[in-house]
Amino acid sequence: MPAATDTGPWEGFGRSTPSPRYEQDEGARSDYQFGVNEAFEPYQDPPLAEAESLPNPLFEPRFDTYKLILVINKKTHPFWGRAQTLRVYKRGWGLIYYWLISTGAPSFETPSGYYRPQGFSYRHWSRPYDAPMLWAVFFNSGIALHSSLDREALRDMGRAAASHGCVRIEDYRAEELYHLIGHSGFGQVDLLDRHTGATLMKDGKRRKVQAYRTLIIVAPTRRWTRSVPARKVVAEPADKTTNIDHTTSPAPPEPGMNHPELEDLF
Repeated sequence: MPAATDTGPWEGFGRSTPSPRYEQDEGARSDYQFGVNEAFEPYQDPPLAEAESLPNPLFEPRFDTYKLILVINKKTHPFWGRAQTLRVYKRGWGLIYYWLISTGAPSFETPSGYYRPQGFSYRHWSRPYDAPMLWAVFFNSGIALHSSLDREALRDMGRAAASHGCVRIEDYRAEELYHLIGHSGFGQVDLLDRHTGATLMKDGKRRKVQAYRTLIIVAPTRRWTRSVPARKVVAEPADKTTNIDHTTSPAPPEPGMNHPELEDLF
C-alpha cells in the first residue's frame, strides 16, 4: 500500500500508512549509514556484556534462513535474560545491539511468539489511540516496533508501560532497527510455528514463505534447542584430533559507535 499523502496535525507533515515492502515506504533509504551514536536523554543503553553470555539464536539450525534475529524479552529469566530488553543478532557478526525497551502494559501485554515483519510505516499515526508511531515495523496485525514523540516515555524504558501491545524503542534506535530490518533482504525463509518456533513441514520438506529475512522473537516463549556453536572433530596428519569451531562469528562492532561497515552485511 503506498504512503498516504494527506496531511494532519503532526508538525504540518503528512503521515504514512503501512507498506508490505520496505522499499515502498517513504522512509526507506538505500544509502542509510548504520550505527547508533546518539540518544535522547535520559535514555542509556545497558552494558552489552550483560547479554553476551545469553543463548545465541544464530546457532539454532531452524533459524538459518534468517539474517537478522531480534529477541524481545518481557520478563527476567535465566534463558531469556533481563526483562524489557531487546537484543539484535546479525548473521556473520553475532550480537550487535542490546537496548532497553518498553512492551505492553499488563492488561495489553505484547503477545509472545515467533514473528516476521509484516509492514513498514516510518511516520505512522495510530488512529485508535491518536498517537505517533515513528519508524514503525508491524509484526502482528496492529502491533509494531516503534518509537514515539513522547520524550517522557523514555523514562519508562526498561519496564512495561502504557503501550497497548506495541514495543517502544528509543527514537534513534527505532530508526536504526527499521532500516536494519528493511535491509535484511526479501526472499524465501523457512516458515516457523508462531507459538513454538518449530519448522513447519509439508511432504517431508520445509515449508517456505516470501518475507524479510528477519525473525522477531517475543519472549518468554518456547525456547530454541541449540544455543552454542556446533563443534566438529577433524583428523590431523599425525592421527591427532582437535575440536574446531566452524561457526564462530567475528567480534561484534562496539556498541554506541558509528559502524558504516555494517552496510557490507546486506
